[in-house]
Amino acid sequence: MFDLTPIYPLAVTSPDDDGLDAGFAWCAAHMQDGDHITVWTHQKSNLHNNPKLEEFVERYSDVDHVTARGGVHIRRNGPVLMAWADQTDIAELIKSNSNSIRALCVVYWDEDKLRAWVTEAQPELLGDTSVWDVAVDPLDPVVEEALKSLTRVINHNNTIAGGYEKDRVVPVLLALHDAGYKLDGARMAGWAVANGWTGGNPAKLEEFVEAIEAGKRLRSRGRVPRDYIQQLKARVAEAEEKTDG
Repeated sequence: MFDLTPIYPLAVTSPDDDGLDAGFAWCAAHMQDGDHITVWTHQKSNLHNNPKLEEFVERYSDVDHVTARGGVHIRRNGPVLMAWADQTDIAELIKSNSNSIRALCVVYWDEDKLRAWVTEAQPELLGDTSVWDVAVDPLDPVVEEALKSLTRVINHNNTIAGGYEKDRVVPVLLALHDAGYKLDGARMAGWAVANGWTGGNPAKLEEFVEAIEAGKRLRSRGRVPRDYIQQLKARVAEAEEKTDG
């Protein structure tokens, strides 16, 4: 399988002071010689509005600060602390910086907007971990097999909003929907981020799914074979036999 799953350590931490302290320590523990820690926030004001985070950035010369505005480019290799991010933010960060990230710790602000990614990526849990006691339901194996197939065939440097990539994605989603599979956009987007989809593609995948579940027949020029769902089922069954054996 074409594996795009990030190979660096992952963690998620709570937004309180204890969680931030744990996130700082975790990032520091994953530094190598010459590394800098990069702190990511949406805007500069997010940093200034949190005294503990601002002190961490200003106190240490090997800690940099970047914002999401205008695109993110990490200046130096090292661990990244994403303060108050969701799974879409993670996908955007990874798109241009995957080779610069030594380790990634995410400070959540709305756990429900990160729960699907946490369920799939299985990051180390820091700070107050009680919010993760409620996990999301696993993907149906057939739906997951379809996502694995899409991961192999689309060009992840391109957007799935149009062109060839849309022509591959939309027919698969429609086939799953027409076969009676309940599709969860946020859950599938979380899977996508955890398995190497970057930039705006996970969010666009979620948008496609929500539109289809709302009854829209999205247009595309692509098609899947008539027996596509049966092919997926066969691959799932084969994988389960290998696991059982």
